[in-house]
Formats: sequence, C-alpha cells, structure tokens
Amino acid sequence: MKEFSLEQKQALRDQIIAMFEASGLSANEFATKRLGFTNGSKFSHVRNNWDNPGMVGQNTWEAIAKYIEKGSRYKGVATDNLKKVFEACNIAYNLKKFVPVIGNGGYGKSFALDKYKEMIEAERRFKVVYFEATKGTSKQFITGLMQAMGCYEHGTMAAQIEIMRQYALKQNMLIMIDEVSKLEGHNVTVLKDVMTAMLDICGIVLVGTPYFMKNLIRGTHRERHLFSETKDRLFYITFTLSAPTEHEAEEIFKTNGITDRETLNILLNRITDAKKREALKSRSWLAKQTFRGIKDCIDMIRATEFSNAIDYNTLNL
Repeated sequence: MKEFSLEQKQALRDQIIAMFEASGLSANEFATKRLGFTNGSKFSHVRNNWDNPGMVGQNTWEAIAKYIEKGSRYKGVATDNLKKVFEACNIAYNLKKFVPVIGNGGYGKSFALDKYKEMIEAERRFKVVYFEATKGTSKQFITGLMQAMGCYEHGTMAAQIEIMRQYALKQNMLIMIDEVSKLEGHNVTVLKDVMTAMLDICGIVLVGTPYFMKNLIRGTHRERHLFSETKDRLFYITFTLSAPTEHEAEEIFKTNGITDRETLNILLNRITDAKKREALKSRSWLAKQTFRGIKDCIDMIRATEFSNAIDYNTLNL
C-alpha cells in the first residue's frame, strides 16, 4: 500500500474539498455517494483533521486518490449519444414513463447515466436511483433493485414490489436500470410487474444492448407468456444510440489534452500514404469504433508517455 507524505495528503485534501464543493451535495452525501464511505465521519476527518496522526487511515487516502485519479483521467464531451440519454431521462422523470435506451457496448450508455446523475445531484432537483442489473433470477433482480432504492425488506416478490411502490409514492425520483439486457429469456418479464407498480408514480430508464428489445419482440411474436404485456408498457419512443463519429472522436482527444497534429493524424487514421495508413490503423480509434475504443487510444498515449519517462540508465538491473 502506498504511503502518502504530508504534502501529498494536503494536496489530496485540497483537491477532494474542491470536488466536494463543486458537487452540490452535502458532506455526508458526497462521502457515501461519490467516495463510497459508509458514513460521513471519514470525510469529516479528511476536511478537519487531515494532518493529525492516526485520524485519517491509509485506506481512506487510497480511496480519495483513486476517486481523484478517476475523475481526472478521462473527460467526455456532449456527444449525440449523451444528449439522447439525457433526453430519455428527462422524459422518464417528467412524464413518469418507462423509456428504453438501446446501444451496443462501448456507446457511452453508462457514462451518460453517470453524468446525468451527477448533474441532478448537484442541482438537488430529485433523487436518482442507479441500479446495474446482473444475470440471475427475477427474485435476485427485485432484491438488487430494492437495495439500490434503499427500501430492502425480506419477503415474497409480490410483497417486495408493493414495498417498492409504497416507497416510490413518498419519493420524488427517477430510476435508472442499466445493463437491462442481462435479463435473459423469460426473466425480462419481471419488468412488467415493476412497471405496473410504478405506473404514474416514478419514471424508469431501461438501458441495454439491442438484445433487450429483440428478446421482447421475439417473445411477443411467439406469443410467449407476458412478453407482449411487458413490451406494451414501454414508452413508444426507443432512444437508439449510434457509434461515435470521427468529429466526436477528435473532440474527445483534444478535450483530453491530445492536440499534437501528428498524434491526432495517427489516432484518427488521417495518414496520406495508403500503406502507412493501413499499417497504423491498429493504433487508431478505427480499430475499435466505440467510445471505449477512443478511451483506449487515450490510455495508450498516456501509457507511452509514462514508459518514455522512465530513465532506464538509472536502474540497478
């Protein structure tokens, strides 16, 4: 585990305080929602007793350093996909609808949800519940959703859904269900009961890959039990995301500090010589035409910079 000097601790403390003040959250909310602490006491010590020996543990400094590093490592831009996700969230919240957002892996779905959640939390407009679905049974899905909402109680599925409904009636919130396409086969119909319970009470954004809608459509055409009823509860507009454009890729590169023209030409595969262009294609974002692929290119450039910064002559090999 890395030991931080007093100067490093002060720098971390100053950075995290600045991020907290810009978040719009209370100290306890920032500690639990952003840093993952169980309560706000650790963050209170970071703010007020950071230089007192033994008051802030090494694990806490590690968590803060990772959070700061994550926030500064990659900066996004307002892509068309991000705007679509924001629009879907606004419709779901304002109209209390169940809005599907569909896009292939790496199209920025989770990134956009995270940014929307941060924006709403900073504005303190309403509560946003984020839940990432996992493969498993319908019961496991309901349990996970209840835990994300903060209203978990043991019981039958029917009883738990009613508990969620009663909890939602007292809230002003939006529910985001990410990776909804992990509800395979007939398991997807558990959403019918959730949407029925939340009708006109709470909007839900259902985010996943094309499999989610294809599964519902296929089951509906085959007249499988509850598939048609589940599909019919979804909002009539599906927000479909697309692969990033070259312009978006360039904007993201520049936003993340990559402005050297030669480097940009390689990353964007704008090489005049055809043979050289083909040879360097594997090092451009075209090798993986997703937002994840763009981020990989950024990480590749930074990794190269780190490697070049090593003075191998000073090593005792």
